[in-house]
Amino acid sequence: MISFNSIPQNAAASGVYVEQENVNRNAGSPILTRRILVIGQFNTGKNPAVNKPQLIISRNDAWGRYGRGSMLAIMLEHALQYGKGSEVYALPIADGTVANTWTLEVAGTATAAGELAVYVEGKKLSMAVASADTAQSVATRIANAFTADLDLPITATASNGTVTVTSRWKGESGKQIDISANLGGESIPAGLSLSIVDNEDGAGDPPIAAALANSKEIWFTEIANPYNSVDNIAAMEAHGEVVNAPQVMKQFAGFVGYTDAITKFLSMLGGRNSQWTTFVPVPGSVTSAYRLAVMAATLFSASNGAEPGRPVKNLKLTNAKAGNADMSQQKDLIVRAGGSWTINNGDGTVTIGDLCTTRTTDDAGADTDDWRFTDIISNIQFKIYALGQKLLQEPFSRGVVLADEARVAPTYGVRPKTVKGMAIGLVDDWVARGLTTDRDNVVSGIVAEIDAANPGRINLQIPDTPSAGLRVLAAKLQWGFLV
Repeated sequence: MISFNSIPQNAAASGVYVEQENVNRNAGSPILTRRILVIGQFNTGKNPAVNKPQLIISRNDAWGRYGRGSMLAIMLEHALQYGKGSEVYALPIADGTVANTWTLEVAGTATAAGELAVYVEGKKLSMAVASADTAQSVATRIANAFTADLDLPITATASNGTVTVTSRWKGESGKQIDISANLGGESIPAGLSLSIVDNEDGAGDPPIAAALANSKEIWFTEIANPYNSVDNIAAMEAHGEVVNAPQVMKQFAGFVGYTDAITKFLSMLGGRNSQWTTFVPVPGSVTSAYRLAVMAATLFSASNGAEPGRPVKNLKLTNAKAGNADMSQQKDLIVRAGGSWTINNGDGTVTIGDLCTTRTTDDAGADTDDWRFTDIISNIQFKIYALGQKLLQEPFSRGVVLADEARVAPTYGVRPKTVKGMAIGLVDDWVARGLTTDRDNVVSGIVAEIDAANPGRINLQIPDTPSAGLRVLAAKLQWGFLV
């Protein structure tokens, strides 16, 4: 039975009527837009809408809203540059309690000309020193170099040979910032000495729970969480459970950076168990944890925007600087504990080994591998979105439920076999994309049926078998001489 939207069924007079309707004939999957949510703080003097996600379109946009050198501006610049088509949102939150400070003490008088190299998060600031330069003049030069670079996450003042440095934002996260001298093998000019003390007095990271609660209306596929604090990681994990509910279904991959020792990393993993947290460890790196979080979120988003569900292993973590540790010797132990691992390439760069969530046991406490590798999240995201969008299209959006036995039906009649046919088309698309394996068994197990208690409801079950990322290739070479 053909139904018309505009041509009246009771037309009596002679005439030719033609109406047109755009009907989606694509059996493939609607594509989920990748959206990165970057959480962070802004500079004093800026007044963004706190705890509200804001779409960012450019670096200048980020500077204008949050200030150059702010946590948000630094993180957003990376996401905008390397996101490759992902939408980038900021989630500005109020400041913390206490800023972190450093003390740089310059002593002596230069007896020869030379170069003084100070690094902030691995970025080199070079200052020429002339013979007879005093400690006070050199300290002033250091402070001026810090001040001149508006994109550094610090401010500085100098007095009597002492440079006092302060993080631009308040909170424990300020301790992540590394300030060092001579990382490139330079030496301090003769006659001078330089000592750098991290006072480690940053305290009171701002809570992110309220901000995340305001973000659930938009499907953010990745969240970059700059905070290592237990409360803020727990808040992200709780948010993951909220948006994973059947009526919401907006799963995300949440990333947190980590730069401490491997032993401490393993100890910390023992207290976590959530598919919504993926730690990105680069032990001993001068790249701050908040930067690592956005680097990983951006890499994951860009990769899955191009090839959903494909592992990001063996891809470089752009702009991350390698630390002083080799994680490969303990990678199996780390992965089983729910940790990711990275590769020190020996040239100062970092490559992803495996990205893993901290989910290692199910709700009953039994060991599980279901959510072990973070790429399963992008696999499920793709399928949930595709299925949900298909069910919002015609004929489902304004359909009527009919039994399979009905021979004649309007175009908006929906039978269980109509729903099953749609599901089979999606599964075939997923197989073609490398997201599903064992196609025949998946399709044979699809069930669509009218609900026994609700005649206006059709229930659909798809027993999907997601494809696993290739992790291990085991080869055996047997050899021997002919005798």
